[in-house]
Amino acid sequence: MTDRTLRALRGPLLAGAAAALAVLVTACASGGSPGGGPSSGASSAEASPSSSPSADPSMEPSADPSTEGPAAPAPGEHQRGLPDGAQGTFDSPAGAAWSPTPGVLLVVTYGSSSCPRLAEAEAGWDGAHEAVDVGMVEPDPGPCTMDYAPTTSAVAVPPDADAGAPVTVRLGDLGEVEVTPRAADGEAGPVAWVPAAD
Repeated sequence: MTDRTLRALRGPLLAGAAAALAVLVTACASGGSPGGGPSSGASSAEASPSSSPSADPSMEPSADPSTEGPAAPAPGEHQRGLPDGAQGTFDSPAGAAWSPTPGVLLVVTYGSSSCPRLAEAEAGWDGAHEAVDVGMVEPDPGPCTMDYAPTTSAVAVPPDADAGAPVTVRLGDLGEVEVTPRAADGEAGPVAWVPAAD
């Protein structure tokens, strides 16, 4: 190609590159995908179980048409936000509380809303029968939104763990908490938060 041809092509090529960059920046800023598909990102202001679901079916909020609010998730289900009625904190990476459903623990983790760290569907007693061990699943490597939001996982525990007495729960390498019983049947228990790291 001659210099004249290259100079003639330079303007349209630069304009095309600038337009592609603008689309990419807009998609990243809005948490959406460049292809215009549904976004799995959520802002940190979306901290309730009714916040928009991600593309992952396991992150869909549970819904029970016979009640006004969202139903508590079943073991193995995850939802964005905090358990219904729970008070959040930005001083802890994780916490746990009893679900309104007997034998189900609600585990809350904080991190990217599009790549959350989740709890495994089932937990068991440690070898000494002193604490319930909850396994944690590492988040997807990305790309992830740069927010800090809660995600709630429902975990099935051994039947004798939910017996109306405080129980120690180990949340993988995030720490351990003492989960207190529910105030009444059919209610969620208070969230016990892992102490913040010094």
